[in-house]
Amino acid sequence: MKEKINAVLAFFVLAILIVAGYIIVYNVKDDTDIYPSADTKIELYGESHGLKKFYDAEYRIWKERYDDGQRILFMEIPFSSAKFLNMWLKADNDEILDMYYKNLEGTLSHRPAYIRFLKTIKESCPDTIFIGTDVDHQHDTTGKAYLEYLEENGLKDSEDYTLAKECIKQGEEYYSVGPEKMEAIREDYMISNFLNAYERVGKVRIIGIYGSYHTDTKNPSVMIAPIIKIYGSSVSSVKVSTLAVKPKNPLLPGFCVSGLAFLLMLFIPNIFWTKNKPIGYENYVTGENKVLLILERVGEVLVTCSLLIFKCLDPLVVFGRSNIWYNPRIVFWILAFVLMILYECYWFRYFASPKFMKDYYSSLLGFPVAGATLPVLAVLIMAIYGRSIILFVSGIILGIGHIGIHLGHYKEAIKER
Repeated sequence: MKEKINAVLAFFVLAILIVAGYIIVYNVKDDTDIYPSADTKIELYGESHGLKKFYDAEYRIWKERYDDGQRILFMEIPFSSAKFLNMWLKADNDEILDMYYKNLEGTLSHRPAYIRFLKTIKESCPDTIFIGTDVDHQHDTTGKAYLEYLEENGLKDSEDYTLAKECIKQGEEYYSVGPEKMEAIREDYMISNFLNAYERVGKVRIIGIYGSYHTDTKNPSVMIAPIIKIYGSSVSSVKVSTLAVKPKNPLLPGFCVSGLAFLLMLFIPNIFWTKNKPIGYENYVTGENKVLLILERVGEVLVTCSLLIFKCLDPLVVFGRSNIWYNPRIVFWILAFVLMILYECYWFRYFASPKFMKDYYSSLLGFPVAGATLPVLAVLIMAIYGRSIILFVSGIILGIGHIGIHLGHYKEAIKER
């Protein structure tokens, strides 16, 4: 009777944790994000500079918009840098890109992932037009080189020369004032540069990629505030971190690291078990239900394959230099691995026991026949995390066979005792 009460309590607590997980998933929302709609014309995305997963998400967004006919891509780069990148897009070599990248040394964008992002745009979206609206942080290198280029080509009286020189002055002023004034000056210039550039491109639908600080809709002192004030509901703002940790397609194939770790936690103890079987175990095997045995074998194959080939089961986490971004669904991933850790504890206890049948089919923290119940529950919760119906059904099949066989053996052991 006590074992039944403990089992009920164990499953009740687990159910409470699952429900709590769903409450967390559906209530942890970032209300600073404004998603684009059919009426959106200024589509802004806030990134953390230098992170590959962020650039990957930004490229996917831009490729979709590019395929829909958009060509204007605003970025948190100086005017001169954007002009050089546009020249590089039409060039047959990377000489301009190499110069630009070299001049970024010491900045957060001086990362191979950033260059790969730009090269991918050149390969797939060659008619992209970069628009830079930041102050010129490279005013004495890239900015100076662009002015020299315009002078050499007789374009000193052009609008580009005037705008590039103004951007250089902004950069010089930004680095000449004290730390307490720098950000305010920069935001003011970024606002005016953005609004002027948006007027120049004809107020067409655009995408802008900026640091998430500048696109925070709850901060009235940053770039996006006056843009929303002027253009209202035609402005959207989404943090790239939200997209970088967005749940993957449950049917998307790919090697799953979490699944491999999961299987190692399953297989390694069982390998040791082959040399440490409980006393009298062979007497129980001969009477196993054939239907349950078939379900167990089919479930094992399906679960093993599912854990290895579905990327949706890997944790949705992005590690930055000072931040960690994660999807709230990770609570289910954590819960699944907690159950697997309990499974390992069960094995440690068994290997340290006299290895009787009662030791092998013992419960742990109320979970009956823990050696069978815990991994099956972990598989089902991992399926909930990855939204994988295939893994969930596979886990059900495995559970019916595996737990059914263990319960049968457990009842026999109880009778013998």
